[in-house]
Amino acid sequence: MALSPHDLLRLMESLRTADGIELVRALAQRILQELSEAHA
Repeated sequence: MALSPHDLLRLMESLRTADGIELVRALAQRILQELSEAHA
């Protein structure tokens, strides 16, 4: 599943704020989870 335009916009906006690191971590976890499920 690809990130939606809304998710990408949210990521870009969050990177400009203090919660940017937390969002990047959450998105990385989501991406890794999806890759793992796709591989299985």
